[in-house]
Amino acid sequence: MLLQFEKCLKRINIFLKLIGLTLDSADSNRTMVQRLRRHWKCSVHMLSHDIAVFGETIWLIIGLVLGATLWEITYLLPCLTLCLLGNFKVYYFIRHLQHVNEAVRILRNLQSNGKHNEEIEREMNNWLTFLSSVTKLLLTLTILGVLAFALGPFLITGSYYYSTGEIKLVLPFLIWYPFDEFDIRIWPVVYLHQLWAGKCLLLFIRENIILISIEPWVCVFSVYGPDCFFFTCCTFIHIQFRILQDNLKEIVKVDARNRPDVTTDTFKAELVQLVNDHRELIRCVNLLEITYSRSTLFNVVTSSLIICATGFNLMVIENLALMAPFTSFLTFGLLQVFFYCYYGDYVMRSSIGVGDAVYNSRWYETGALERKYLLIVLLRSQKPCRLSAYGFTDINLTAFTRILSTSWSYFALLRQMYHK
Repeated sequence: MLLQFEKCLKRINIFLKLIGLTLDSADSNRTMVQRLRRHWKCSVHMLSHDIAVFGETIWLIIGLVLGATLWEITYLLPCLTLCLLGNFKVYYFIRHLQHVNEAVRILRNLQSNGKHNEEIEREMNNWLTFLSSVTKLLLTLTILGVLAFALGPFLITGSYYYSTGEIKLVLPFLIWYPFDEFDIRIWPVVYLHQLWAGKCLLLFIRENIILISIEPWVCVFSVYGPDCFFFTCCTFIHIQFRILQDNLKEIVKVDARNRPDVTTDTFKAELVQLVNDHRELIRCVNLLEITYSRSTLFNVVTSSLIICATGFNLMVIENLALMAPFTSFLTFGLLQVFFYCYYGDYVMRSSIGVGDAVYNSRWYETGALERKYLLIVLLRSQKPCRLSAYGFTDINLTAFTRILSTSWSYFALLRQMYHK
């Protein structure tokens, strides 16, 4: 089990390295400034990314002042929101690296000490397979979305050349440079920089405004990397809760009342170990809550906006080349928030199951001291382990249905405004 956990951490580190981050236990003893110096590549990436976000915000303000259309604004908002979400996730991930490392340490210890049977082993393999499928699915959607958005300028250039016979180079977004950025010798460098850091383009062709969004690598992986860590921790927390439930059910042997070993030091040590494991699991969930609760709040609040605006864009866009990236965008937005709620729901349910395991054990065949330990576990399990959006709402499947309901309400409102 420990080997599988280490493989998952290795995979997470690969995704985090794409934005200049790594899981380093030494960060627990560093200040925020020292962490930023240690992960200077991440600081450079995010600075470049935030410059693009600032430019996009300026374009949004100008559009609102000059009376941009509803379609233009909704075309811009999902991309801007995703970039801001990436900022939140990376900032709080770095800020709480001591909690991240502590959660890794707890899960690593539990994985190395856990005892389980073949049934739990099969269930664990199923969950790890599901985790791998989730991360691969989101990664595939991310790559498809990035590639589709990145091809946008070339498609516009090709379309312009087909209609006018002239080649008009375009860039991911409109920024003033102290040189001619459309010089064929400079354009590729500027394009690659904007593709990596920026994300929104305003192309002015004749008298029409055409918006092309470029989903940056920094933006999507600043969301994807921390999310993978969250999904992985929730998976192994659920597995450990299942192992704990199974061990609690089996710790009291058949006809234990008449067996002398029921009150031996070995039995007490095993029982105390289970109580400590339960406490560590609760602590691990609390560490995840501290690390992710604020960024999760922003995620929940903006998910309805992303889903609504992206769905609206798919409804009004007639160009198939522009529909493809937003299809990936919408699918990614739906699945990202769904899996957040799904894993949060399973952590809550598996923590409640610990109390049922105590009830189903042969607690009545133990002594008074042993019943006291079991009572401690039972009382702790009465308060489910919850992952929340900064305490405003629990992250579970019920929250996902509310997000979908809110998204549909916003979508209906936008559609009504658009057809007026």
